[in-house]
Amino acid sequence: MKNKRRLAALLAGFMFAGALPGCGSGTGDASSPDAAASSSAGNDDISIGFVVKSLSDSFYVLMKAGAEEKAKEMGVTLNFIAPNSESDVQAQVDMIQNLIGQDIDALCVSPSSPEAVLPVFEQAYSADIPVLAVDNDTTFEHKVTFIGTGSEAAGEIGGQYAAEQIGEGGKAIILRGRLGDSNHDERESGFRKGLEAGGVEILEVRACDSESEKAMNAMQDLMNRYSDIDVVCTTADSMAQGAQRAIEQAGVDIPVLGFDGTIPVAEMTAEGKFMGTVAQDPYNMGVVGVEEAVKAAKGEAVEPRIDTGAKMVTPENAADFVADLKKKMGE
Repeated sequence: MKNKRRLAALLAGFMFAGALPGCGSGTGDASSPDAAASSSAGNDDISIGFVVKSLSDSFYVLMKAGAEEKAKEMGVTLNFIAPNSESDVQAQVDMIQNLIGQDIDALCVSPSSPEAVLPVFEQAYSADIPVLAVDNDTTFEHKVTFIGTGSEAAGEIGGQYAAEQIGEGGKAIILRGRLGDSNHDERESGFRKGLEAGGVEILEVRACDSESEKAMNAMQDLMNRYSDIDVVCTTADSMAQGAQRAIEQAGVDIPVLGFDGTIPVAEMTAEGKFMGTVAQDPYNMGVVGVEEAVKAAKGEAVEPRIDTGAKMVTPENAADFVADLKKKMGE
């Protein structure tokens, strides 16, 4: 089925090219009704599997919304799934394996463990299913592309901002996701660079597996251990929320910086409850993931690296940022 579809797409492309009076004439209108209708033509038998780390984090809920909107627009079948926890690596591997057994046409994955997924990625490749990494990269040599943020550069943006806010000589805590997760490794490295360049001392780095409750418990312990914390930088908004709850319960004033740009943390940033959050664009990752997966399923060319960007959400721009996200989600 997959090979026949790709052959048909290639033949259709040659026939279409032969019918054109010339390339790049600029006479077509991409915004016309006919062009819009053609965007979903021939896609109704394409099935895409999309597996992320967890849907308990609103970051991946936003990604799901973007993927579902684009899948609906393009007329493709989408199966968007995730384990209950980012730390449940085996559950994610099992989900990928099950999708391969369902004869999907393309596979988008945000791997919890870039190494653990390699055997199932090999299975997908053997089954002629293109693999696209989204949000979290993989060393899989046959992947079609990586779609996501440059995590280290984004972390450095956050570290620089935090250093500017607390000033040289300040002291920071970093709460990070699961050890061995390449995204969180890179975010931590970026935070370190930005903070240290601004003359900020890093008191401790604690792994909290991107779980709010673990971050809250860790923050309670860290506040008992250190009396001079000036800022807490987290490599995911879920941990920022847990840290903020612990700080609020303790009745102290320690600013918290998140990473992801989720609606809850951005809203609380607008209210002054957070220093800010380094915003990725998970909604766009979902959109681009589906777009590129359809191309890959048809045997069309896909760029090997697609950067979806990052920016700082601060108390000054957070309200506008939230309004834009809610508009994208139809709220």
